[in-house]
Amino acid sequence: MRIASLILPVVIGSVTGIIAISSGEIYLHHLFPYTPGTNENEAHSLALAIKQMPAKAFQLLLVNYMLGSFLAGFIATLLARRINVIPAIVVGVVLTLSAIFNIITLPHPLWFSVANLMVYLPFSYFGYLVIKKKVNTPDSCIQE
Repeated sequence: MRIASLILPVVIGSVTGIIAISSGEIYLHHLFPYTPGTNENEAHSLALAIKQMPAKAFQLLLVNYMLGSFLAGFIATLLARRINVIPAIVVGVVLTLSAIFNIITLPHPLWFSVANLMVYLPFSYFGYLVIKKKVNTPDSCIQE
């Protein structure tokens, strides 16, 4: 498979995952708004607001990350003609790297940071598994 045929699925899958995750975060901010007076453009103010968020908000955020990375892996695999796992894995790495940047720039609870980093690769791979093309092998063909 040519490199160019892998790049487009990775780019579109990554963008899809980021859009899905960002949309979920916007929705979660409506469910769990920051404390009044929080300035989202100031790191210190945002860090204080994050410390006051309930554990349920972080749990739902993890579910959001799972769904976004699943969708990203699914789309990348679909665009790679459902035969190659590489785009889904690369998408999982891209999302993991963006999560590392987020964890470095904003303080999160330790349990969330660890769980967050363990979400993207497995769920983007799961997106691959759901959509991958079934290859007929002699062992898998059942004759009637």
